[in-house]
Amino acid sequence: MNLLNIIFKWLGFSSYKKESVQNTAKEKGDKFEQLIVNKFDKRYFTLKEWRSDKGTNGRYAESNKNPDLEFEFRLKNIKHIFAVECKWRQNYYKGGINWAKKIQVERYNNYATDKNVPVFIIIGVGGTPDNPNEIFVAPLKAMKFDFVKTEYLKKFKKNDTAKNFYFDAERGTLK
Repeated sequence: MNLLNIIFKWLGFSSYKKESVQNTAKEKGDKFEQLIVNKFDKRYFTLKEWRSDKGTNGRYAESNKNPDLEFEFRLKNIKHIFAVECKWRQNYYKGGINWAKKIQVERYNNYATDKNVPVFIIIGVGGTPDNPNEIFVAPLKAMKFDFVKTEYLKKFKKNDTAKNFYFDAERGTLK
């Protein structure tokens, strides 16, 4: 019996299975995405795309490589399309957050360029996926690397995590 199976048995689970850990990670990601979607007031934001990350036997739709969500902001005669990538992390790691893989950062940048839309990275840290302790909203162009230090991330902190998101169409910022 390997160490993970011993730990899982001690915690009351029958055994450790890689699939169950992956499903749990997907479930956490889905819960965080649901929280984020619900923080966009439907009077002003239309959810245009919500990528599912579904696949089978290692086959996934090409669209799964794009940011998780795509919104259209509407206010009077103003319309803006933007995309959001959602990431939840249980805690900080080595003084920061590894928010993506290098290839993902490249893909999100390609998406932003090809579609000519801004992409925002929304990171939740701590708590639970549906109630994180902290939320950060950063433009992709400010997230050049796959790892971001906590100090740098602080300038993107959403002060009131209970409030909905606000899109400043004039500046092209999301808060």
